[in-house]
Amino acid sequence: MKGILTILAVLVLSIPTYAQLLWPIKGTDAGSNIISRPQHYVDGELNFAELFIAADEGTEILSPSDGTIVSLGINYLHSLIRATSYSVEGTFDDAILEVKAKADLSKINPKYMSGQVGIRLSDGRKIYISGLRGNVHFKTGMKIKKGDLLGTASYAYKAFDEPHICLSVSTAKGTPDDPMTPFGLETSFVAPGEIITPEILTPEQAQEDFNILMDAYVELFPSFYDIVTPDQFEEFKKTSLAKLQSDIRYKDFWNVIWSSTSTELAHDSHLSLLTPNPWEPVDGDEYKGNLLLGAIGDSLFVTQAVEGAEHLLGKKVDSLDNESASDVIRRIKGMTTGYDAGVRSKIDRLNLVAWNRIYHNRLTEPRTTGVRFSDGTEYVDIWQKSGRGGKYIPALSYEVDYYKRMLQSYSRNWDFKELNDSTVLLTVNTFTLNDVEVDDIVSKIGENVQKENMIIDLRLNPGGHVSAMNRLLSVFIDTTSVALNQYAMVNSNASYESFKYSLNYDQSIAPFEEFKQIEGKKGFYADSEYPVNDIAPDSLVHYPGKVYILTSDQSCSAATVFASVLVRNHRAVTVGRETGTAYHYVTAMKFADIQLPNSKIQVHIPLVKEVFDDVVNERVPYGRGLLPDYEVPVTYEEFFTAKNDIILEKALSLIAEGKYLGEDPFEVKEIENVTSSTADKEIYLWICAILFAIAAIVCIDLVVFGKRRF
Repeated sequence: MKGILTILAVLVLSIPTYAQLLWPIKGTDAGSNIISRPQHYVDGELNFAELFIAADEGTEILSPSDGTIVSLGINYLHSLIRATSYSVEGTFDDAILEVKAKADLSKINPKYMSGQVGIRLSDGRKIYISGLRGNVHFKTGMKIKKGDLLGTASYAYKAFDEPHICLSVSTAKGTPDDPMTPFGLETSFVAPGEIITPEILTPEQAQEDFNILMDAYVELFPSFYDIVTPDQFEEFKKTSLAKLQSDIRYKDFWNVIWSSTSTELAHDSHLSLLTPNPWEPVDGDEYKGNLLLGAIGDSLFVTQAVEGAEHLLGKKVDSLDNESASDVIRRIKGMTTGYDAGVRSKIDRLNLVAWNRIYHNRLTEPRTTGVRFSDGTEYVDIWQKSGRGGKYIPALSYEVDYYKRMLQSYSRNWDFKELNDSTVLLTVNTFTLNDVEVDDIVSKIGENVQKENMIIDLRLNPGGHVSAMNRLLSVFIDTTSVALNQYAMVNSNASYESFKYSLNYDQSIAPFEEFKQIEGKKGFYADSEYPVNDIAPDSLVHYPGKVYILTSDQSCSAATVFASVLVRNHRAVTVGRETGTAYHYVTAMKFADIQLPNSKIQVHIPLVKEVFDDVVNERVPYGRGLLPDYEVPVTYEEFFTAKNDIILEKALSLIAEGKYLGEDPFEVKEIENVTSSTADKEIYLWICAILFAIAAIVCIDLVVFGKRRF
């Protein structure tokens, strides 16, 4: 009986229970004054997941729950699916005044410009409330209590004449959630339905979807022709359409679409498939060989082997199922996704560790592989279901430094430690930092300004908020940052035909109306949303010492920009590998989620090309990521056996040897130009001197001998 009660108790505790939330309008009951709820229409627009609640202007709006502030902004809703947001510094009222002074008020009604706050609850859900005014000062990362004052009621959406707020809820995964049941109300919310994908597509269906996506790339993606030439594009279309001449399985069509986001076509660090990989094994339904292979340079070799086959570790492979090693390496290079332009570092890492790509990511069925080694010996590899074969040697445990740091990055946004009397290590695993976290980092740096050296580890940083990045940059910049020719570029400032298939835009929306044409240039241009030209030194905390930045192919987006700004200002050196995002530009900021009508495959396409710098030289060749000043090549040991941090040790050895900044590579060209110009002037002066000498001789000749030659 006791055992049964224990089981029942466990079952009860495992059922999710949510404490009822507090109705946010002070002095009113839950459910009062709702003017629009989910599944109702507002001026012809479907209200999918919001509650609009009327309240007298100036009524206090209270926090519905304990939680943490995760976002703050000034919002203007153009429609129920499109908003323009501005950052908040200070109070909502102060920020609204600043935004009004800068915004084009001919296109928006400032009455409906309001504060928005996002609150994360303990269960991971988030509540968003807009339509706020007030003089309460918030920071992201602040803890807030149920019933705390958020602001006062104002106006959230232009469809309503009376003052009101807008409230919505999202799941821990960021998808829309029910905003009514948590308040004890009968709900009208309908959760998004699961997308049903077809098992088979006809040639007509597959070709239609493929052509829609190809047109969308050209129309929407402003960096498309930075990555692929028109001839390469036509060849890709020709090859792909040849695969779509008869009925095709959904899984195989998914591969065709996926290949368009890889090295074969439009690879980019911000371009991705949102649709899950149908080839991905589920519930441990995965097969593996006894040998796992990887490549460094032009060598394909055994990286791991099951017990009993460990004598083959490191052995060089000549062919795999009669496909030559060179062809295998060329093929897996072509399968790389998620990197910009001509960045090579991600290809290098994945060629070594992503053994599954060698087998086209098809791991759900048994197979037998024939391996021929360079010494002429052969091995017949009979695959086993995962978990049924022997243990792999070497085992990829958290004792290996790379995986230990990877694990730590999931739980720590940042870390700070003293390495020795003169050197500290600041690890920043993301720039998605709230204000409190940024303040804490700056405070920690301030406590260590006397240290001679600071190593900043950005190797596992995928990017994040520009505001957090700029605040931290200000601590290291000596003077106002170097002025760069920064700008944003899009393909059109009107609507796009491809929005017909977009989940987050419709064809009535022109999201880039403020972008203007420049004579003689393709596209439309505006000021950069990644502004770094006017970063000034922090007035309170300044680190004056030597800065060494650790980078890798996993240093992307804002992490690349952070390192690039300090390198461009001759304020830091980088150690490790090329960054995953290109130095000169990133394509990001706004995105169209295109859903293909027949397959239901969704592709996330970036819309804005943000140019960071237009200077091209040996230090920053066009199309590459930020290259390291001190490179540490990819090695087998780092990813499979090393318990020590190889790149960090390289930085420490540079410090011990006194190696730091050399000549500023961004001034060398100017110096060379000056030198060249000076040399030209010297040659010119010598020529002039010779001519004058000749002229003098002629004059003497005329005077002495009385000869006239005119």
